[in-house]
Amino acid sequence: MIFLQRVKKVLSGAICLFALTAAGCGTSPAPQGEQTGAAPAPAPAQEQTIEHDLGKTVVKGEPKKILSLHPWISDFLLSMDTMPSASPSSGPKATEFTWYLQDGLKDSVNLGWQIPKPNLELIVQSSPDLIVGNQNFGELNEQLSKIAPTIFIEPVEDEKGVRKMRDTFLRLASMLKKEELAQQKIAEYNAEAEKYRTQAKAAIGEQTAMFLRVTDKELRYYSPKLFEVLYDDLGLAKPANIPDASKSFQPLSIEKLPEVNPDHIFLLHEGGDRVSSLRETAIWNGLAAVKNNHVYEVDYDLWFQGFGPIANRLILQDATEKLLGTKPGK
Repeated sequence: MIFLQRVKKVLSGAICLFALTAAGCGTSPAPQGEQTGAAPAPAPAQEQTIEHDLGKTVVKGEPKKILSLHPWISDFLLSMDTMPSASPSSGPKATEFTWYLQDGLKDSVNLGWQIPKPNLELIVQSSPDLIVGNQNFGELNEQLSKIAPTIFIEPVEDEKGVRKMRDTFLRLASMLKKEELAQQKIAEYNAEAEKYRTQAKAAIGEQTAMFLRVTDKELRYYSPKLFEVLYDDLGLAKPANIPDASKSFQPLSIEKLPEVNPDHIFLLHEGGDRVSSLRETAIWNGLAAVKNNHVYEVDYDLWFQGFGPIANRLILQDATEKLLGTKPGK
């Protein structure tokens, strides 16, 4: 009997201990959110409002997947140590990224050329957190904004209409809260520009230079509006009889060329009969740049589409090498 009574007491104590453990032993339950082992609720993503060239856009949190709609936008993003999650190809006839951005875009989705109308289906598939477009895409703001928050930036121009790379860089950097990094990269660019400007000045002094393009329709002169990199950064002199510099480009008849008669010509063309015919004319062959072998063929992706710290640095280098004769003209 004594043994059975002891067994009952032990069992009764064990049952009570189990019940108290399971039910909290009659103590008050811990306040909600303080239970042992409970995971804290995730903090809601903070919203930010980005002011851009077409208004204001609300973005939740910090965008990780930023989609670029133009190569020069990709240049600026890469210069801020931000790889676009998706980026366009280098031009209307190209399927690859711009050659000088390929390494930086190796993990980006290739959207193909996006002008005049972007591939909305491919943009949707790339699932961006933020879309960055330029003046070519303003009319599509509503459609793009349905896919992801969208901001727009145009190249910043000074009072003379000259497109300013540094100001554009700082403008986009301020939208993405990377002004300090942009200032650092601009300082590095300025040091490079000073180096090349010194070399170019020593090589050609005050000799003049201009940019010409031969299309399948006409001969075009591109003004300093698009070439701050040549006339301000590199310090090249403009011809005295330069056409209207307030416009990006103007058709230029071959008969007008002797009036401008630059000492150096940076020439963009795609081959064909027009440029061949131009080179056979007496007017062309009478130009100072032609007679002195100072005509330099240039690359479309870099010299025509390029704009940004990466492209501008390469143009500085390419132009200086051509002017010094270390990179032959054609």
